[in-house]
Amino acid sequence: MLAALVTALALQAAPDAAVGCALTPEHLVANRTLSFESFDQRGVTPWTARKLGERECYVEAARASEDYLLHGPELTERQRQVVSWHLGQYLASAGAELEAARVMATTMRNEEMTPDNFDWNTYARGTHAFLTKDRAAMDAAVTALSAQEGMRNQINARALRRLQSCFDRPYREAYGCEVQ
Repeated sequence: MLAALVTALALQAAPDAAVGCALTPEHLVANRTLSFESFDQRGVTPWTARKLGERECYVEAARASEDYLLHGPELTERQRQVVSWHLGQYLASAGAELEAARVMATTMRNEEMTPDNFDWNTYARGTHAFLTKDRAAMDAAVTALSAQEGMRNQINARALRRLQSCFDRPYREAYGCEVQ
């Protein structure tokens, strides 16, 4: 189902090859050989999801992420969650917000204490609420995460406040909104 959606979005997007959105089968095979750090975090080649996303080639970035999850190296649970989260962001940026919400829901983490009390799940729930247009859940997540201490919580709370400020806009626009 996800592959069909990505293909349909690719046909709608009609990427211009001159912009650098081409993603060939050879590129996908090459991505499969990369470590998580090289593929997702650093984006060491132009056809990793990270680099495609930076060029706003969101459909291709989603396709690269999906292929990497299916055929890439064995990943830890946390690494799979991170790649899945980014897959969701690429889908949302491509306009497939409900599908993105479903993917992002898979990134919920077991409650674990971190030194900075990082609250990933509230951020994930807030983003999901934005994508599914559940204003009450969005507002609750913003309030909860904004009350949390720690730099990572505050960074994510600010991202949620941007989504909240532009709640009626598409994810691609709202993610970059100014907090009012």
